[in-house]
Amino acid sequence: MATALILGGGMLQSASAQQADNAPPAYDLDASPRYQEPAPVMPAPLPRSNFYAGSESAPPSRSSDATPGSPASRLMQVRIDQGIRYITGGVGEGERAELNALSNQFNLRLMFAMQGSGEYLSAVRVNILDSHGGSVLSVESKGPWFLAQLPPGDYVVEASATDQASQQPQRKTAHIEGSGQSRLDFYWR
Repeated sequence: MATALILGGGMLQSASAQQADNAPPAYDLDASPRYQEPAPVMPAPLPRSNFYAGSESAPPSRSSDATPGSPASRLMQVRIDQGIRYITGGVGEGERAELNALSNQFNLRLMFAMQGSGEYLSAVRVNILDSHGGSVLSVESKGPWFLAQLPPGDYVVEASATDQASQQPQRKTAHIEGSGQSRLDFYWR
């Protein structure tokens, strides 16, 4: 059969000639089938972790369950205020997954919800005070989860749910060490 292919040069040429993109493939019914290796596919590069030290905010990242016009479609950003890095969010499973992935970069984790139902709250005013009562950070959380990177020390965290104006702000203490993460959960009735 190989001799027949070599001697029948025309068939060999037509079998090895390149096909036009829109032309159907030419088949030689007398030749044995040949396996053609598919073109290699290069994987997309993985995102690199960057702490964005000294910048005002990190490049935005999209939530995986975002649909245009939904709260999850807004961009999540690591921000810096008064030298403190923080990020807020958690509206939707995609944002919570993204925050969980970033969580190890922060040593304070806050969560805001309704007592009993466990319904998450957003638009919570967060004030973090040092051991002398001085303001370290004062921002509004855009979602039920809030992550911050604080220097080691003792802090008072005050949370005020703007939807729960009749409720007094809640205060909790946090001890931040060189490693590990302090977690505070705030519940409103």
